[in-house]
Amino acid sequence: MKENYILMLSCVDHPGIVANVTTFLARHGSNIIKAEQFDDIETGHFFMRVKFYFVGKSTIEELREGFAPLAAEHGFDYQLRAESVQKKVLILVSKFDHCLVDLLYRWRNGELPMEPVGIVSNHPRETYAHIHFGDLPFYYLPVSK
Repeated sequence: MKENYILMLSCVDHPGIVANVTTFLARHGSNIIKAEQFDDIETGHFFMRVKFYFVGKSTIEELREGFAPLAAEHGFDYQLRAESVQKKVLILVSKFDHCLVDLLYRWRNGELPMEPVGIVSNHPRETYAHIHFGDLPFYYLPVSK
């Protein structure tokens, strides 16, 4: 099975971003599986996430090297990684634990591909005594009015 890659980028919104990025990927032997983009009209910023794999002989190193000039031209802030490299995540939780329980459940069953590095709350650990955190560190950061 082929390795999938993720390209995420953001920049000041301007015409031609999607066309330039997708054309670049196609010219480097990539097949796009999924592409999502979003314009934040209030800030004037553009965000894009593209999932792709190689059908040609290009490598991720060649793609990185070739993408740098395009990124500089458009002012991209970007990340390019293999999909198999999981993101490290710090989970922030409020007093209500239902979202925390759901995130931990989805992570443990493989539905959320991430690497939790800890849990942070403005409520003490005892608030969540009924939840099994495993080896995840818990950080209590009290907040006062």
